[in-house]
Amino acid sequence: MINISLDMQTVLAGVGMGLLVYYVIKRMRYRLPPGPWCIPLIGHYKVYSSVAKHRKIAELSKVYGPVVRLSFGPVPMVFLNDVEVVLEAMVKKKADFSGRPHSPSGDMFSGGGKGIFLSTYSPTWRYHRKIAGKAIRHYLQGDLLENMIQNNMNKFLDKMAEEKDPFIIRNHLDLMIFHQLYTICFGEKPAINDPEVKTLLELNEALFTDFGAGVLEDVVPYLKDVYTTAKWKKLSSNTDQLLDIIRAKFKQHVDTFEPGINRDFIDSLLIARQEAEKEGDEAALEILDDTRLVLTISDIFFAGVDTTRFTMDWFVYFMTKHPEIQSKCQEEIDRVVGSECPSMKHRDTLHFTEACMFETMRLGNFIVMGFPHMTICNSQVGGYDIPKGTTVFINFWALHHDPKYWREPEKFDPYRYLDENGKSKTTKPDSWLPFSAGSRVCLGETVAKPEILLMCANLLQRFDIRLPDGVKPNPEIKITGFGIELPSDYKIVVKERI
Repeated sequence: MINISLDMQTVLAGVGMGLLVYYVIKRMRYRLPPGPWCIPLIGHYKVYSSVAKHRKIAELSKVYGPVVRLSFGPVPMVFLNDVEVVLEAMVKKKADFSGRPHSPSGDMFSGGGKGIFLSTYSPTWRYHRKIAGKAIRHYLQGDLLENMIQNNMNKFLDKMAEEKDPFIIRNHLDLMIFHQLYTICFGEKPAINDPEVKTLLELNEALFTDFGAGVLEDVVPYLKDVYTTAKWKKLSSNTDQLLDIIRAKFKQHVDTFEPGINRDFIDSLLIARQEAEKEGDEAALEILDDTRLVLTISDIFFAGVDTTRFTMDWFVYFMTKHPEIQSKCQEEIDRVVGSECPSMKHRDTLHFTEACMFETMRLGNFIVMGFPHMTICNSQVGGYDIPKGTTVFINFWALHHDPKYWREPEKFDPYRYLDENGKSKTTKPDSWLPFSAGSRVCLGETVAKPEILLMCANLLQRFDIRLPDGVKPNPEIKITGFGIELPSDYKIVVKERI
């Protein structure tokens, strides 16, 4: 027993000494970003176990500067906390910081690295993203988006009008937005109670919750091959069900595709592939196989769903909290749009309403930590060395609450985006980055902004939105997953204006 005890002490001492030597060598080799001391292997437990990690990290940046290095367990991570270092990394040195950390769950969702959103940077990824961007531009050339929003909004606004008692608008928004993205991607206009849309919503909700909370297999990868956890099995099953639905939709489109006819986003992707084929680019055609296009549709569908529904949830919350701002939006909509339905032709004249949308995206920026980047080579930011393979996060919450750029950052103030004549400023503040920046900028930004603006205008044109009598605005915020901020559940009442 004494020998075993001594051997264990020797092993532990050796491991500890090895870690210390490794730490010292790395410190001597690199000028790493600063951060507070932590226990080796355990890391900064008080930070990563906190619900509001983004706020704690923003506070640490006041002490250590905008580039902060922390260890989440044994894994070192770097957090960028102001716009200068974010733009240096993501725009000036965008290729260096365009990787994605490898994880078993990421491979599951991206078909082993064949999607766009969760796949790491490579020439194949760049070309794949370029074609997806081209498909989005194809889609936006006509009036598909505008017609889809209008038809869909009318159905669901009618359902909201039937509510006689206070209700949670999130339930209506989720269904409304799922139907919209369903039509954008698949070209179909399902009934309000369509079972397939309901299934997609339930699968997305389950995946969002479980993926956000993390899985043990991402920490101990070999578990998925030896002893899979119940959560992993559930994630895998839900992912398979979701992709099976999209594969079936994609096959229907391939079988019925007609050159020159663009019905929806899937057709836009097929048109982009057809153009590559006409150009005789065989390497491109290998990249644009059916599997990659199916995963692109999945990326656009579910990223679009979550961005839109959470932004709309925050928008309604701010309108109920600030009824005077809501009234000003409605006055503008009445003046600019009149008795027509809000459409793309009104977009450039809805200055105040758009400013409210921009402020919602700042103050209600729900993905407060963004998704992880990874350096694909040794690089630098803010004067510090960032070794290859380092996981890097943008702290969007810190950017959008930076007092250097935002006077009274906790205040909802749409006038930040307007000039002295009440018109939209030609540029927004540098520290406004709800869609990120650089090569990983949100692929769906060009669809999301007009889509959300038209939804906001349609909603406020038809309804006065208020809190129930005697209810004060709820200042509480619920934080889920790795930094997802949403308003706590709240009920509203609506009154038709027209």
